[in-house]
Amino acid sequence: MVVEIKGQNKLTSFVFKVIWMVSVFNLLLSGLFLYMGEYVSGKEILSDSIGPSKDIDNKVILTENEVVTFVFKTEEPYSSSELLRIIIVDPGNIEHSWEKDFYGSTVGGSRGTERGAKDYFSFTPEVSGMHHIKISNADFQTDVKLVSGMVNPHERPFLLTTLFISFLVMSAGILSLKDGSIKEFIKSRRFSINGILNFCIALSISLVIVYNVVGL
Repeated sequence: MVVEIKGQNKLTSFVFKVIWMVSVFNLLLSGLFLYMGEYVSGKEILSDSIGPSKDIDNKVILTENEVVTFVFKTEEPYSSSELLRIIIVDPGNIEHSWEKDFYGSTVGGSRGTERGAKDYFSFTPEVSGMHHIKISNADFQTDVKLVSGMVNPHERPFLLTTLFISFLVMSAGILSLKDGSIKEFIKSRRFSINGILNFCIALSISLVIVYNVVGL
């Protein structure tokens, strides 16, 4: 009977550690993709900047039904805003136009310490071929990148949900350190066989979750 209880406790502890580690990996991988999505998916087709006296006026080749994402960035240190005008003329001379609100960073400070702002805008070309793209009406220096086929993390409905649930699970695990199991695991200087097994299982599960949530 005692052996059975000990076995159940070991199994419970193993499952608990795996779940806790999955939540940690989910937070790290999903959070990383929020800021690195443009680098790990899609193909960059244009990189330029706009400002009060500079517009983007270029021609690029786009593919039918392959989503194109505009990535806007700025180091503007004040809570400024601008209303960018985006015009795209397709090979059939059909014009598409949008207006995009873009806000500067809400955190001021010296260069190198301020937090830059980033935003996205996506559209899907209806035909393949050369498209004329013009972006204008900028009020401050704004970097613009066009990425074809990029997975936009902000358009994934379950990404923020995954981040929130993972944060709750991780926090609950930290707050329920009754036997110090997680504390002992974190402070351990060497990996045991069980520790390596926990790590591999948790990372594999997390990769599957993030892969499906993000839609890579």
